[in-house]
Amino acid sequence: MKLTKIVNSQLKDSMAFDTVGAAVDFVTHTTNRIISAFINQTLVQENIINLPAKVQEVRQDQRVLQAEIDYYNRREARKKEFLQIQKILTETDLQNTVDQDKKEERLQQIQREEIEDISKLSILYLDLSRETTASEIALKQQEIQGIFDQQKWPGVLSRDEAQRIFVDEQKKPRLLMLVPPPDISDDFPISFRDSLKKEIRNQLKLFLEKYYPLGSDFCPVEFYGKYFERSVFDAEVKQLETILSAVPTAIIYTDITDHEIYFNVRFWGLQEPVSLSFEPLNWEELKRELEEAGNDETKSWRAIRQTIVILHKLLAAFLADWYYLNINPNYEPQLFNLSSDFPSIWTDKMIEKLKLIRQTYRNIYYNELKVSANSQKERPKFWRCVNTLDGHSDQIFSVAIHPDGKTFASGSADHKIKVWNIETGEIIQTLTGHSNYVRSVNFSTDGQTIASGSYDKTFKLWHSLKGKTFIEHSGAVTSVAFSPDGKTYATGSLDTTVKIWDLSNEKLMYTLTEHENSVNSIVFSIDGKNLISGGCDQNIKIWNLKTGMVDITITNQESVNTIAISPEGKIFATGSDNNTIKLWDLATGDLIHTYYGHTNCVNSVAFSPDGKTLASCSNDKTIKLWHLGTKELINTLSEHSLTVYCVAFSPDGKTIISGSADHTIKIWQHD
Repeated sequence: MKLTKIVNSQLKDSMAFDTVGAAVDFVTHTTNRIISAFINQTLVQENIINLPAKVQEVRQDQRVLQAEIDYYNRREARKKEFLQIQKILTETDLQNTVDQDKKEERLQQIQREEIEDISKLSILYLDLSRETTASEIALKQQEIQGIFDQQKWPGVLSRDEAQRIFVDEQKKPRLLMLVPPPDISDDFPISFRDSLKKEIRNQLKLFLEKYYPLGSDFCPVEFYGKYFERSVFDAEVKQLETILSAVPTAIIYTDITDHEIYFNVRFWGLQEPVSLSFEPLNWEELKRELEEAGNDETKSWRAIRQTIVILHKLLAAFLADWYYLNINPNYEPQLFNLSSDFPSIWTDKMIEKLKLIRQTYRNIYYNELKVSANSQKERPKFWRCVNTLDGHSDQIFSVAIHPDGKTFASGSADHKIKVWNIETGEIIQTLTGHSNYVRSVNFSTDGQTIASGSYDKTFKLWHSLKGKTFIEHSGAVTSVAFSPDGKTYATGSLDTTVKIWDLSNEKLMYTLTEHENSVNSIVFSIDGKNLISGGCDQNIKIWNLKTGMVDITITNQESVNTIAISPEGKIFATGSDNNTIKLWDLATGDLIHTYYGHTNCVNSVAFSPDGKTLASCSNDKTIKLWHLGTKELINTLSEHSLTVYCVAFSPDGKTIISGSADHTIKIWQHD
């Protein structure tokens, strides 16, 4: 390798650059090996690749779909305004300096808004990528005891440390970077061995904390260096993967013999694990060239150590950038901004390939956003009333549709429950027994049982024309709900409590008592693990049904009249006395969006089965249909003459049923 001239030309630069010439062939080969392992260059160049599987998985979530469509629409509006202002600034002779300054300030503001939007999306992608691994992590936590009992883990990773990694991963997503001390031949001086281990650990720690801080919303990396007291080997790395397979992880480990340096990488967390071993770097040749260039032995050893450290940084930076680019198409790799940390001759090719894959991902990503946004702007369905039913003699407070979609039940102020044929509008059954308003009705999961709650302070379970009466509440029973698995049901009451019942023996299991005022609405989560309740204390509570405790309390600032869970179970909607409908994140309790449009309090909300539409009804006599993607008002149905108290979608999404204070039930269908 005739690189002495190159080495000599670098001697006046910093120590980090002394070894550019001597190591350039190794770095070039290593770069090619990394790129070929992670990127199919042919597919990228021909622009026929898809977005990464991790991105596609996260983007199936309804919350992401909504956020992306909102972002795309705002982005297009900003682009249009930006171009208009630029045109004015370049083509118009603005005499007023103040006007010009305002327009330039607006251009800067538009750029800041774009950055803020991308930041919010990035945070969402990270959070949901963590959610997708939550179940796998929970399973690993259960398995970990047996794994550690059955296998020997000689100081590589303790049981407690593994548990902590799992707990931290569930709190905040990050890439785990494991870098154990290199395995160094005893032929090296002790000072070299000790210094190299410390330099790798300390310099890599500072590097990652600077460019990939754990608190970052874009590219958090948790570095593990000092934890490892000794080197690890291939078999032990595979053991680590057995434990940590649910946690995105990169391991960089090196072996240094009496004449060569071997770099190894193991990476998992996206698709199939990647294992790389690179052609060795001949440190003897490197040392000889450094000494021939005029370096003394101490300086040559130092330059070799620094070369090894920089190569660790380069590998760590690429692995982190590659991981986050595969989660977030908007991610800007940090390597693009690290010219002062790496010789350009080492990084040029790697950066070139990263830029190519980033641009390819973005082209696909923005095209998909455009298609999604445009599809949401299709002509909305036109809903029309196809039947008006007047079998009740008083206000209708509640309707519930049978799981088979053929019949529905209604509860009324006339103290009666009626079961109807949806297609014909005929009354099939009339259930009597309550002595006051029937406030709520609902079908069990199998459709065999109807539950009803009443202002007579009782609720009933109807298995036929006769119902079993329960008198455990001391106030009106305002809401009844069955769990998805059909094993339990819940009742909410003006007595401020929620009661959970065993459906098999129809016995009370326990009472939830955290509300300070009337409970108006309750609903089970799709997985049955949580129950959501809301009421006149202006609070929404998300209960953990395993513990009977409140996981999250949300302050709504107005009485909560109604709650509905989305079909995929990640979000829920509420309607309130302040005329608004709000969307909430079930996992975090965060507010996602507020719909404005009703002019009076909202009494009932319901999701369409496909999760694209939300229906709401109000004291303003209307039913409104909202698009969950664009957040737009799609339709207003206004044929009721008085307050509309309840609304429900049929299982196929083709029918809406509403009940009103005008004593009628209306059946709506779309063209």
